[in-house]
This record gives sequence, C-alpha cells and structure tokens, in this order.
Amino acid sequence: MDGKKRILISGYYGFDNSGDDAILKAIVKDIKNQDNSIEITVLSNNPIFTEKVYDIKAVNRFKLKDVIGAIRKCHLFISGGGSLLQDVTSTRSLLYYLTLMKLAKLFNKPTMVYANGIGPIDRKLNRLLTKKTLEKVDLITLRDQDSKDFLEELGVNNKNIFVTADPVFTLEGSHESKVNYILNEEGVSQDRPLIGFSVRKWMGEENLILNTAKAIDYITEEYKVNVLLIPMHYPEDLSICNSILEKVTNKNSYIISNQYSVEDIMGIIGKLEMIVAMRLHSLIYAAAQKVPMVGIVYDPKIVGFLKSIGMDNMCPAEGLKYEALISNIDYVWRNRRDLREKLKELDIEMRKQALKNVHMALELLRE
Repeated sequence: MDGKKRILISGYYGFDNSGDDAILKAIVKDIKNQDNSIEITVLSNNPIFTEKVYDIKAVNRFKLKDVIGAIRKCHLFISGGGSLLQDVTSTRSLLYYLTLMKLAKLFNKPTMVYANGIGPIDRKLNRLLTKKTLEKVDLITLRDQDSKDFLEELGVNNKNIFVTADPVFTLEGSHESKVNYILNEEGVSQDRPLIGFSVRKWMGEENLILNTAKAIDYITEEYKVNVLLIPMHYPEDLSICNSILEKVTNKNSYIISNQYSVEDIMGIIGKLEMIVAMRLHSLIYAAAQKVPMVGIVYDPKIVGFLKSIGMDNMCPAEGLKYEALISNIDYVWRNRRDLREKLKELDIEMRKQALKNVHMALELLRE
C-alpha cells in the first residue's frame, strides 16, 4: 500500500439526479477542503461520468467483484447522503445499501452513515434488518430530527447518532453573469419577477398537472410575474413540466429545457422570488439561496426538511387541492421578504451543521 488514506462513498450516484449529484459534489468538496491527500472513490451507475465531473475515482456499483475490491482497499466507508434507507422506492434498494454496510463491517472498515434522511421503512423484516445493521456502524449523522425520531422508533441502539444538516448547504450557486447567460439562452424573460416550480411525476398525476397549471395562470396574472419550471431529474421531470405548460393559458411561463450543473441550478433558483417545489433538493437549493418556498409533499422527508427549517407552508401532492395550493402560495408571496430574512439567519447555522459531517468523518478516518 502507498500510505494514502482512502474513502469509499456509496449513494444514488450517476443517475442524472441533480439532488444526489449535489450531495456528492458537496461531500467531495468538503473532504478535499479539509485534506486534499485523501483518495476518494465513489460507487456509481456511470463511473466514467462521475470520474470526469468530480475528479475522483469511481467503480460500477453493480459489479460485485469491483465493489468488494473497493471496500477492501478503503479506510473509511461512507453510506450517503440522501434518502437511501427506505422501502418506499423498493426493498431491493434498501437491501443493497444495508448489504454494503454489512460488507464494510465484515472487512472491519470504519463505517459512517453520512447526513442521511432515514425512512419510511414499513415492512417488518426490512425494519429489523435496518435496526441490526445500524447498530453495528460506527457513526450516524442525520439531516433532520424526524430521521432520528424514526431510528428511536426502530429501537436502534447506537450511541453515535447526531442530527446535522444536508451537505448541500455548503455549496454555492453559479455567478449571476453565468445564470443570466443561461436564462437568456433558454429564452427566459426577466422583465418581471420570477417564481419557480419544480414538480415530479407522482400518483394522481393528471390532478397534479391540472392544479399546478391553474396555479401558474393565477400567479402570473395576480402577481404580474413570470413562472419558471425547473426539472431536477432528467428526463422524467422535463416531461411533466412540458405537460403542465401545455395546460397553462398565460404566456408568461418558461421551462429550463437543458441539463445544467448543480451550481447552475442553484444559481437559477437564487434568481427567484419564491419557489413551489416537490423534490427535496429543489427545496434545499432554495433554502441555501435564501429563497422562500411552498412544499408539495409526496414523501415524509419533505415534511421533515421543511419542519427543520421552520418553513411550514406545504400541501399534499396526492389529491392536490387548488385552493390549498393557492392559499400557501399567497401567504409566502405576501411574506417573502420576512421569510427571506429568516432563511438568511438560518443559512449560517445550516452550513455549520453540514460541515460537522465532514469533521466527524475525518475523525473516524484517523482513529
């Protein structure tokens, strides 16, 4: 061995999801800022892309032999960040991440769950397996209090559990000049204030599309603003954005139709007066850019995050009611200046909490 310290990171990486890409970018940046000599390897769905974009090593997450080899070589195994430990997506996904942690412990590697949002886990066997696995890892940091409460509900007995913050709070958006260039290239008019929408496919999709379109027509007329639809996951979010725009009757609405970096999307969100969003990281980007928000809730993680930052204007995605959506949007629009000030104060603390993740990780690496 060459004496280098090696960290292996597992997560939902290499799937063109802006939120997960942002998490990885933040973790890598924060580690390198603390110690640039550490060699970082990531388990990725697209290793060539991951290596190129993040300037790190990457291994195909589905090639078992390569994954085991990477675990054996590492000095610290990190699971996260993101919402990896839940069985809403699938049991298979949950078992994948639990198995990697078990392998790391089998090879006697220090193992950390890094700024995760955990749950929901509904199936009895899945809950038991998660409990048993998390009791054996060395350190667990969580991005919200709801996740800690969930681990207590599971009965996880591990003294090293801490609530911190999502790593994305340490990222900065692209410079305004670049953001203006992107908006110009996308044909987005900035002659009026901008309100953003970030929506994903979900159950009752037709209702979601119809009521989102009606809300866009209302606010463009009532507030004299332009609306910007921002896909976070390609191509599926782009598809639903187009479906919404087809039902919008007012012409003051636009879509970010091309794919951009995490920093670019953060910078675009930073131009908004407020955002109405479903995807967690569109809300996290907004909080990091001090942009007031309304959450459309499809998962408990959205509630957990919004509660953690004291932004409780939200309504359920399933059976979305137009009146409830407008009521929340009206409130945030009227109070956007006060809410922005609140987010400015919060941002300092969230950055500090987010950096605790990397400090604790490196302490574990050096033990």
